[in-house]
This record gives sequence, C-alpha cells and structure tokens, in this order.
Amino acid sequence: MHVDELELPYDEEAIRDYVTDAVAATGTRRQPRFYAVAGSHLFGFADADSDVDVRGVHVVPAAEYAYLREPDPDVTVNMHGTTEGFEAYADCDLRSNELKHFGSLLVDANFNVVELVLAAPAVMNGMPLEMDALRALVREHLPMNVPHSYLGMAKSNYYKYLDPDKSDGYDPSAKRFLHVYRGLLGAQYVLEREAVEPNVRALADAVDAADSGLVDELVAHKRDPDVEHVPDALAERARDAILAQFNALDPLPSVDKHGYRDAIDDWMRKVRG
Repeated sequence: MHVDELELPYDEEAIRDYVTDAVAATGTRRQPRFYAVAGSHLFGFADADSDVDVRGVHVVPAAEYAYLREPDPDVTVNMHGTTEGFEAYADCDLRSNELKHFGSLLVDANFNVVELVLAAPAVMNGMPLEMDALRALVREHLPMNVPHSYLGMAKSNYYKYLDPDKSDGYDPSAKRFLHVYRGLLGAQYVLEREAVEPNVRALADAVDAADSGLVDELVAHKRDPDVEHVPDALAERARDAILAQFNALDPLPSVDKHGYRDAIDDWMRKVRG
C-alpha cells in the first residue's frame, strides 16, 4: 500500500516536515529515521473524523545512554490534545520510539510495531537498506508471539468496553467491535500464513469463517456521524462473531525466539552506526 491511497488530509512532504520539527527539535540530538501511517487508516476503517496516526523510530548517539538520565524512550505529539506549536497538525498524532525502545518492542513481537515494519505505508524512510533487512529478519521468525499480542489486545478491549455485564466503560461502538474482531482475525492470519495483515476487510476475506458482511456493516456504522453505538441486533451479531472466532482460533504456539534477540541487537548496532 502506498500512502497516496489513504487520502490523508496532509501530504507526505507536510508530514515529513512535521516529524522533523517534532523529533529533531532544536537542542536535541535525535535523528528521525523511519515513519509510517498507522492507526485506523492502516486498519481500513478510518472515517472523516479520524486522526492521522504516524509512528516511527528515531536515533540518539549511543553515548547518551552512559549518563544517569537516559534518553526518553518516546517522543509524542498531539497524542493527548494539541501540543503547543503543532496546531497546524492538530489532526496528526505522532509517536516516535528511540531505537532502543523500538528494538525492545520488536523483541516482544508487539503487533503494532510488527505491522509498522511489514505493512504500513512509509512517509519517511532514511534507512531503506536497514528496513529491508529488518523486514526479512522479522518475517523469518514469524509468528513468534505476535498472535499472543493480537489476542491480548482483543481480550483487553472486549473486557474493557464490550462486556454487557459491565456498566463502567461499556461502549458498544463500531470502533470497539472492529478493534476486537481485527485482533482475533489478525491472530489467526499470522498463525496460518506467518505474515501480518492490518486491514480488517482483507483479514475478513482471508480468514475462513470470518464474517466479511459484518465487517462491512460495522465500518459503515463507524463512518456514519449520526451513529454513536451500533443497534442492539448488530451488537449481538458482532458478539456472536467474536465468540465464534475466539473459539475457532488455532492453539497458540510456544514461542521460539532462538537467535531473534541477538539478530535484533545486531540490526540496532548497524542502525546506530
């Protein structure tokens, strides 16, 4: 997927300027390296009100880890309200991981970072050879515990927002159902294919017994500005589909990361230079 296909309210050049201003701010030694579009645009259910989520990795000199105060693991902008000085990008959220934190997320097989590396459309890539090498490395070791990461997200979101027996936090919105269903489908997809697919429509088409019609209806409801919560009948259908997919999920494999951590360390060493 290319970023032009996403119909974003900002062009690539504007996003690159934003990332550079935010990450490589005056007085810092941070170097922005790789950034891509994540979030609902990547997942296939963005609507007119969806923010643009940009995520990536920056690098600081290794010597900065020799001091008592280590570099911040992340740089975030516009994540919780509009950050002062970035009002022109109020609808663009940025999270940039320092290379060490990015590497730890890779070792944990965090599905968000794995999707970013393998499937997200890049808006800035200052290390194309290194990213190609990383993609090959991650693919070689899949599925690892990526299915566990997807399943953990799905269960957490269901219990937090979609359990009808919980009044606190209960939010039967199309967005919540889509996140949970996407997590379960994503877990099955990586188990079957040793690959990741972030787009919920593509997942529904690829995973046996998935309800693609349900996905279409949920996406349509999410994009309807007059609908806050889905109708009761659709919510019940979504819960049935979630339960069916949970029960149909293949057993999760034991995690074998033999050599993977060392390989990520070696990759980080080359990136940091």
